[in-house]
Amino acid sequence: MNKLLSAGLGALAALAVTAPSVHALDDLSNYVFVPNRASADVAVIDTRTDSVVAHIPVGEVPHQVAVSQTLGKMAVTNTADNTVSVIDLATLETSATIQLGHEPEHMELDPSGAVLAVGNIGEGTVSLVSLGSEHEVARVDGLHEPHNMTFDPSGQRLYVGNLGASFVSLIDVPQARVAGEIAIGPDRALAHHEDDDTAYQGIINVTATPDGRLGFAAYGEGDRMAVIDLETGRTLKDLALGDTPWRAFTTSDGRYMIVPNNGDETVSVVSTATLDEVARLPGAADMTGVNTGWFDSLAYVISRGDDKALVIDLETMQPAGEIALPGTPETGVVTPDGTKLYVALSDADTVAVIDVQAKAVVATIEGVGDEPWGAHMAGAVNYCH
Repeated sequence: MNKLLSAGLGALAALAVTAPSVHALDDLSNYVFVPNRASADVAVIDTRTDSVVAHIPVGEVPHQVAVSQTLGKMAVTNTADNTVSVIDLATLETSATIQLGHEPEHMELDPSGAVLAVGNIGEGTVSLVSLGSEHEVARVDGLHEPHNMTFDPSGQRLYVGNLGASFVSLIDVPQARVAGEIAIGPDRALAHHEDDDTAYQGIINVTATPDGRLGFAAYGEGDRMAVIDLETGRTLKDLALGDTPWRAFTTSDGRYMIVPNNGDETVSVVSTATLDEVARLPGAADMTGVNTGWFDSLAYVISRGDDKALVIDLETMQPAGEIALPGTPETGVVTPDGTKLYVALSDADTVAVIDVQAKAVVATIEGVGDEPWGAHMAGAVNYCH
């Protein structure tokens, strides 16, 4: 089942590495990394000056970045090249370009920061990459348009959202194989793409609570979300949500999961303590992400369809305004201190800076690159669409 398994198991067993601290960009938590799909580079923004301080060339159509503070490296998936670039953050130069499967997009670092899982969405495989030795050590097949992924706290289990199916795949990382499937809803459904008029949205992601104890998997086609015990893989609860839920987004304190329902343009808020939906609020068109900040009292729901961000007060569970954005937003990231939100604007080739407490755009960063697709920070809650 796995061409690279025999060679990869030994390497996977030795992936827990310790590396010296890297100081090329002084404190990495001060920087935002923005992949630019059309200019094939990653922009580096210094949050202290809100200016671009570097551009790092990568492959064609970079989709997502992941930063390993353990190793002082950044990985970038290059979807059009079928590769991942590994950047040495000490020099901001490419140390390796690794060939993967067809259309690598989303990826996740394990808790040690040494193992990178990459979904090759075009061929239904997941690559397991050693960032220490900078090579693919195993490729796992049997997935269905693998999208976002989540490791359990031990790094031994990988939960994969299948965009083309109604179930989550569970990968045994040391064995590099699919060890099971967790159904979301009553049927084991697969997408049928021969009907071009019918869009199918399976599982976008299994979003973990910050402590890694629970995972929340929304099934867009079924308007439901499962709560999964990430240690055992057991489903604890099945929740009914709005029409076509996108995926869950966690608050940094782990109190809530916030789910945009794009079908009926509503937003569900789920308590992680009671595992119940505690609010359903008005949303907007084509919501791509949710960021929370200011002591997790405010949530910002990004609407790509309406070029705006909706604000939700998480203390009152009421709408708290909206912010017009000077371009089409993709995804964003809030600084680790919860004070500023950076949102990539793909058609304007800029990044908007929002003061989270003031609920206002306070800067627009120029010179970012062509078609910025998202924003990532070390030490923050990151996601991709």
